[in-house]
Amino acid sequence: MNNINISYIEKLDSPYEIKNKLNLTYEDMLFIEKSRKDLEEILINNNKNKIIIIVGPCSIHNYEECLEYAKFIKESIEKYKNLFIIMRLYFEKPRTIKGWKGYLYDPDLDNTNDIKKGIYNTRKLLLEITKMKIPIATEFLDTIIPQYIDDLITWGCIGARTVESQLHIQLASGLSMAIGFKNRTDGDIEVPINGMLSAQNNHTFLGININGAASIINTRGNNKSCIVLRGTNISHNINEETLISTTELLEKNKLNKNIIIDISHGNSINKDGKKDYKNQINNINILLNLKNKYNNIKGIMIESNINEDKQNINDKPLKKGVSITDGCINICDTNNILNKLNNYLL
Repeated sequence: MNNINISYIEKLDSPYEIKNKLNLTYEDMLFIEKSRKDLEEILINNNKNKIIIIVGPCSIHNYEECLEYAKFIKESIEKYKNLFIIMRLYFEKPRTIKGWKGYLYDPDLDNTNDIKKGIYNTRKLLLEITKMKIPIATEFLDTIIPQYIDDLITWGCIGARTVESQLHIQLASGLSMAIGFKNRTDGDIEVPINGMLSAQNNHTFLGININGAASIINTRGNNKSCIVLRGTNISHNINEETLISTTELLEKNKLNKNIIIDISHGNSINKDGKKDYKNQINNINILLNLKNKYNNIKGIMIESNINEDKQNINDKPLKKGVSITDGCINICDTNNILNKLNNYLL
């Protein structure tokens, strides 16, 4: 009578097996190592000559369209030298009740949940984009997934729904890249700050090793973290009051006081209390006015896709390059924003 609610359990290839099939070259490893160091120079060591831009789709759902968007990112990296551009590649999506959990979980978008295919394709896509010399950012949701992809990530994020989860804080303490902790969906700032403090310390917890075996993980702690302001579930927090209170709390706790601002999510909510992806464009002007006064704004997150808006996953055929989760601005509007940000630092 055990496991009465389990349909079946399927063995998964180990991280070693996946990485052995889709391995990094030495040149790729050097690129990721340099990207992480360049990011830290801006975020941790206070290099004032560049702004970090984390930009890309709310979520990845189409392999080829993602590569097409990556070409735009590559062109932008070459064009806008004052910006440190990282491509947002989110494969896992936290669901409040139910819904599509992301490309890694359901790559065929049909509820077949072919996770084996999802993990393989996710790593393959990350490799292709790395070979294009594009740094990558992602949110870590499932705590065993980093064993499959962590060597390909320049910047990681702990999201608003998991920021007070002990499992995710422990995970962050052992990751090899800088980590952003988002404010909670209700706007709470102390929760991510507590997460940053905890992640600085060593932790011991259960996980898997590279061979997929259940293991005891012992970490050294990760002091390369920052806070990400993403708005609340009712309003934005791109304002002086939030910047002052956040900076004071960071200083009080002897943490890196540099801040990344997500101009989407809660920061895109309009007067009717609904998200409006187009508000990202207006938010840039507000943000730059604030940056003139607050130099600790070091980075910006943007939700962008080939084409703007969003669509329902069940509306087939799907429109090309349109998000199936949160609405995104298009490439043209994204380019205008990047141009404005680049000129700001001239």
